[in-house]
Amino acid sequence: MSKKLIAIQKTQRAVEMAMQAVIDYLKTHPTPTSERAHEIIDEVLTEHGCESPERHIVTSGIQSHEPHEEGTGLIEQGVPIVIDIYPRSTESGYFADMTRTVCIGTSPFELQRMYGTVLEAQNMAISMLAPGVRCSDVHNVVAEFFINQGYETNGKGSEFTYAEGFVHALGHGVSTKIHDKPTLSPKSEDILQEGDVITIEPGLYYKHIGGIRIEDMFVITETGVERITQFPHLFQI
Repeated sequence: MSKKLIAIQKTQRAVEMAMQAVIDYLKTHPTPTSERAHEIIDEVLTEHGCESPERHIVTSGIQSHEPHEEGTGLIEQGVPIVIDIYPRSTESGYFADMTRTVCIGTSPFELQRMYGTVLEAQNMAISMLAPGVRCSDVHNVVAEFFINQGYETNGKGSEFTYAEGFVHALGHGVSTKIHDKPTLSPKSEDILQEGDVITIEPGLYYKHIGGIRIEDMFVITETGVERITQFPHLFQI
């Protein structure tokens, strides 16, 4: 196992502890807020030798339709809560990255269907990962899957190419940069190689209901792929 992979795995374990702490807070506090959730993340990451030079995301409700919105205010029940944690180890300098979308209590069927579709898209992408695979092919298969499921991507956004739908790249490399090569995007010319550490993070975003994103990290092996992320997928908490 490479030093890079060992370092990223260690950072990822800190991410998972911070994620669990936030979810525990959301489950137990009667009036949770994004501000306090951010504080909890920083507290746990600092305790485990990590820092967040690019902050983190805890956004809920219709705020979550903006993928890079950090999140503010009261977090209500029955809405999507996107939690994206991507710190750097102060010891090794390597980043890790993970996103979960959860919902306090019972969610509308529309959100449940979106979540199931995003999770299915992620599993589809994972099944394609191997050395020699063109990154754009993986992204475009997921984009087509979303369209076939009735989730259109359209409109012009201020920060992203599109305003609603599957608005960002499927994934990216992770190293001493949070966004590194290879890039899994529609026109990427990158080819997956053994040793690449990448994210797979499909998402859907709509202004009337919010966003759903699920993100995990993987390493490309000689024969395929191995999962780095160990945190479970869960939606209703």
